[in-house]
Amino acid sequence: MVEAAREDDPQAFAAFLAENGSSVADFDGDGEIFSVLLPVLCDEYDIDLETGENEIVADIAEAREGPVLILTQDDKEKYFELLNPDEFEEDELGEAYEDFTEEEEEDAGAAMLEAISALYQALAEVDAGYVVVVTAG
Repeated sequence: MVEAAREDDPQAFAAFLAENGSSVADFDGDGEIFSVLLPVLCDEYDIDLETGENEIVADIAEAREGPVLILTQDDKEKYFELLNPDEFEEDELGEAYEDFTEEEEEDAGAAMLEAISALYQALAEVDAGYVVVVTAG
């Protein structure tokens, strides 16, 4: 996986994932929202999906120049219930976005809620034998 991320061909990593995995979550929004959402989840909700990252994830993220998460069984056990989209308020997420970025974005709360739904959907697919690779950007 790391080798595919380091390829000069920007499509090599996507091709590797397509050949060796399957799509488990739908997200049609701008992947850049995760650069705000992940720190907000950590700081405001004690949901730290980035701490479990290891050297492989760091290598992939550096090679791709974009966020990469690997969701594991441990993440599922810790955060699945906490990531239930029903537990979040769109207005509250919008305020957290504004606090983090110091910018007003009309649909930020909705975008963050959509991203939370995708993470929740992805985490539902994790088990002891399968991890989920989340890429954005």
